[in-house]
Amino acid sequence: MNPFLTAEYRDGRVRIGDKTYAAGAYAVHLMNQYYKNDTAARIAVFTTDNFRLENMLRLGYLNLSEYIRSGERLANIFTALPWLKPFDLLDTDSERNRIAKLFAKDNGEMIREYFARRSKMSEMDDAQEVFHIYPKEYDKDFFTHAEALLEEVNAALCFYDALSEDIRNAFEKLRDFVNRMGEVSRFDEAHLLPIALEIFNAAPFPVRTEYVPQQKNAKSSVSVVARKLYFDRYYSFVITDFFEGLHYGHYPRRCGICKNYFLMTSARRQQYCNGIAPYEVRGKRLTCRKYAASVHRKELAAADPVIDLYNRRCAAIRVEKGRQTITPEFAKAAQTLAKEYKLRAKQDAAYAKKQYAVNMSRERLYAETDKRMK
Repeated sequence: MNPFLTAEYRDGRVRIGDKTYAAGAYAVHLMNQYYKNDTAARIAVFTTDNFRLENMLRLGYLNLSEYIRSGERLANIFTALPWLKPFDLLDTDSERNRIAKLFAKDNGEMIREYFARRSKMSEMDDAQEVFHIYPKEYDKDFFTHAEALLEEVNAALCFYDALSEDIRNAFEKLRDFVNRMGEVSRFDEAHLLPIALEIFNAAPFPVRTEYVPQQKNAKSSVSVVARKLYFDRYYSFVITDFFEGLHYGHYPRRCGICKNYFLMTSARRQQYCNGIAPYEVRGKRLTCRKYAASVHRKELAAADPVIDLYNRRCAAIRVEKGRQTITPEFAKAAQTLAKEYKLRAKQDAAYAKKQYAVNMSRERLYAETDKRMK
């Protein structure tokens, strides 16, 4: 398992280094970053020739010059790697030094000697094996050290050789997911999950998990339990981040104005992001949402299930007040309570998903209004 790429998840949030974001944020960043700096293509250049070293290690021999050159090629990756989150939050300098030491000449010589000694072990006859009479080349400590080194080398090659393809594969699948979101009637976990599983499949990937203490918030001295995940592939990280976000109602969308992707954290059908639009209105730069409103492309309230339910309930209250089935005072109190529920639903995704519609029903809303007025 590669010790470099790790993340902590708790309550729909992901923490890497000293930064905490909503789960799903890194999947969105990949989608925005993919075409900007050609990170995947740049990384691919430095790993193209590593297949020769991998083949040597698989067959049990090693060209020392090729081993050292592979380390030098991998070191070049760290020029482009910080352009892509979350690598800008990780200690890339330490990782670069680890790779440099790992592919140093003395380690290459140890691996060569290990292969040579292993070849002598293969010449043992049955009697030697039965009575544990090993050749003089066998040294338990040396073998243990060399095998641990080989495991680390193979893990590094696997991680970085797959990195370019992982970036491309994750981006294309995330883009397919966003493009298919129009197929569902509601943007919540229950409706989006079938599409996600169809695109990403249910193929497992190895992730090591630890439970660690995490500071509750930046100002708190209280610790809570979080899951710390160690990823052997970048693809594993991005897809984990995507599904962790989806579980909490977070999903990527593409802005209709700036064409960038953004992370939604509610089930509303928001079409535009809160980033700065590439256009000006009367010499001023506006957010994409404000720009859309200024050119009569404002999103309909009906696209937001929270506001839609609030508007329908308030309309029903006005109708009953007009028919004099409720008093004006009761109608005003009921509308005030409905607004409280709406504001809470906008701030609390769990409440909006499970309890908001129940509280906004006529019976529950009127019963609670009656209690307050007494």
